[in-house]
Amino acid sequence: MPDTAALDAKLARNIGRHAEKTFDWDAFPGNRGFDSLRRAQMRYIGGGGSPKVNDPATLPAGAFTFSLVWKPPGNFAAAHTHEVVEHFMILSGVLTVGWVWGDEVIEARLGPGDMVLNDVGRPHGFRNDGVEPVLMQITVGSGKPLPPIYLSHPSKDPEDFAARFGATTPEKVTRLDPSSDDPRHRDLAAHVVRRRDLSPVVDPAGFTRRTYIGTALGATEPENYRLDVIDLAAGKGVKPYARSVEEALFVQEGELAVSWQDDGVTVERVLGARDLLLTPPDRMHAFRNPGPNSVRFSMVVGEPGPETVAFVAA
Repeated sequence: MPDTAALDAKLARNIGRHAEKTFDWDAFPGNRGFDSLRRAQMRYIGGGGSPKVNDPATLPAGAFTFSLVWKPPGNFAAAHTHEVVEHFMILSGVLTVGWVWGDEVIEARLGPGDMVLNDVGRPHGFRNDGVEPVLMQITVGSGKPLPPIYLSHPSKDPEDFAARFGATTPEKVTRLDPSSDDPRHRDLAAHVVRRRDLSPVVDPAGFTRRTYIGTALGATEPENYRLDVIDLAAGKGVKPYARSVEEALFVQEGELAVSWQDDGVTVERVLGARDLLLTPPDRMHAFRNPGPNSVRFSMVVGEPGPETVAFVAA
């Protein structure tokens, strides 16, 4: 006889509740002592770019990590590099991202729903020039990424531009021009995804999908995961399905009912805004919209390439 309580407990353990988590203002040791570098991290899966990979409050990472970062107005992150591709998706506020070439910087501003893929080894920094905090979703395609390597930092150079992104003077900073013939502009433009430019695709199961990572965008995409943003209308849902890899569902807006199935037993929980469910490989599961309004959620899948599941409307 299947154990409903045991299955429900397993499902509950794989949910990260936003209201039960706290933002960690000491997630990045290199920021200590520099108020202008302060940012807070909320970890859901693994440590992300933080060395706190063994945080017992987070879900274990496999092909990818998942965290939120909160950046106050006026603060920045100094130029650094990673050994893996990472993405920033903006949930609220406006973020300025700068990519560095020598002593020159090209900057792009990202609004809600926009994303940048920071390429392997490409020096980059970011800052909040706005009047409201920036909240962004960050995923790294490694369970335990190496610490970032800083090219510029206030501890090395107190000058504003040098400490931020590596530019020697304000004249060395250029705003991104996607129509430019400059290969540096073309490179950054290929790694910026604007929500307004993504054509929504209606899945046969009745939801709308925008693919951010997983198709040829002209950018170097992560080797370990794909990313879609799903809009699901009230009353809609899908029948149970399984993957051979892990899958994370993160609610951006609204409510999402998620269920697991085992030996004919089904258990269900409701995710609110900024809650996350991590489903392991081979687990039958489903989702539906139980509320009166549309729900929007990120779907991160632990393999690259196009979607492999043929969803069926419930």
